[in-house]
Amino acid sequence: MVTDPRTAAGARGLRTLNEPVPAAVEASPEGSPRAMLWRGAYRRVTTIHDRWRIDDEWWRDEISRRYFAVELEGGRRVTLYHDLVADAWYAQPYAGPEESRQLTKKRRAG
Repeated sequence: MVTDPRTAAGARGLRTLNEPVPAAVEASPEGSPRAMLWRGAYRRVTTIHDRWRIDDEWWRDEISRRYFAVELEGGRRVTLYHDLVADAWYAQPYAGPEESRQLTKKRRAG
C-alpha cells in the first residue's frame, strides 16, 4: 500500500508510482552493475536475479535500456536500468511479496 503524500496530484489527478530516480552505479567493463550508492553508502550487488533489454521508438525519441533486477548487500532488491542513449543509471526500489508483508506488519504494530 502506498501512503498518501498529501500533495497535489499531477495531471488529471494521477501520480507516478515507483518512478525511476537517478542512481550512482559502479558497473563492470561488460556493463553489469557491481555496486550502487544506497542511503549514503555503496552497497555491493550480491545477485543479479534477472536482466533484459528494451529498444523502442527508434522513429521518435529513441529508448534503449538494459534492466537488471538485483539484490544488494543486506537483502534489498532494486531494479536498475542503464539508459544507453543518455548513458545514465536509474533505480526503482522493489518490494517483493514477503518484504511487503513484513512492512505491513511493522506499520500495524507501530
